[in-house]
Amino acid sequence: MGYVRTAGMSTAARRARRRAAMVIVGLLAALGLALLIAVSTMQGWFGMGGGDADEQATTVEAPTPTLVTEDVVVNVFNSTGRTGLAGRASDGLTARGFTVDGVDNSDADIEGPGQILHGPSGAEGAQLLADALPQEVELVQDEREDATLDLILGEAWEDLPAPEESGQDGEDG
Repeated sequence: MGYVRTAGMSTAARRARRRAAMVIVGLLAALGLALLIAVSTMQGWFGMGGGDADEQATTVEAPTPTLVTEDVVVNVFNSTGRTGLAGRASDGLTARGFTVDGVDNSDADIEGPGQILHGPSGAEGAQLLADALPQEVELVQDEREDATLDLILGEAWEDLPAPEESGQDGEDG
């Protein structure tokens, strides 16, 4: 008996088994690390270098309006059967600083509070007028070439409150 045999596996088999166990533990550790990085990125704990673009997008300032209410020319139309509605709306808009060019009746069928018709050059004025109204009106672009606006009052239109009640004084936009 020139050699002593150890009980169990041979040395080569033990090394192979130990090596396989280390490879599996290493792969599981790499997989756990990848999962941790993915979760932390999704939670926003750290970014991959793209955070500056998001911060810049949220800090972009809106351009200051170039129009004031005095520059906006509005025609007011009453599409309801209520008498004097367009005249009262015209007075309310004039008190807020808008320039009212005409007041008339319309045969349009507007179910909501109203519509503001404008051409491409009147889009900014239409938004300024819509922001000055206490009710939500629909902005509709048509083919007109000038910047005049048509405010068509619908069935759900309610008279404008006095400027001091609405928090507007007619001097600002």
